[in-house]
Amino acid sequence: MSGGRPTDYKPENAEIARRACMLGATNETLGERFAVTRRTIDNWIATIPEFGDAVREGRQLADESVVAALYARATGMERTAIRVTSGGAEPVTTTHTVQALPDVRACIFWLRNRRPEKWRESRPPLHEEEDGRDLARELEDAEERMRRFELADGELSARSCNVPT
Repeated sequence: MSGGRPTDYKPENAEIARRACMLGATNETLGERFAVTRRTIDNWIATIPEFGDAVREGRQLADESVVAALYARATGMERTAIRVTSGGAEPVTTTHTVQALPDVRACIFWLRNRRPEKWRESRPPLHEEEDGRDLARELEDAEERMRRFELADGELSARSCNVPT
């Protein structure tokens, strides 16, 4: 007998914790949710297998979702846009696919974390590649193309809604 205070743990806490962790909950926020200390949450994770597994699973699913979103942002993606125009008495709704070009910042973030030996900030200045193009210049060009794309997309959407640009 440990002589300590009885636990406030309930079996349904595991599923609540899994869902909360899928939304980014930390041990401290789990403690607030269950009205216990962060240390108690740490203890539950270490000593109650179903709770620890639920916390790890929820966090893994959240991390995988963020990785997928970052990857899509870094490599470019398509999204569906809805346009509403005035077409006489009734508004006309149309959907179309818009291609988002790769986001340079997402690319840099990805590369700095996945290939730090080549992409960390503290490395020496970039040298020209074999094809003669400077990588830093290529990144700047890509970022400028993305800005122009977003500007053109915004103007197109505004025109289709009869909003002056």
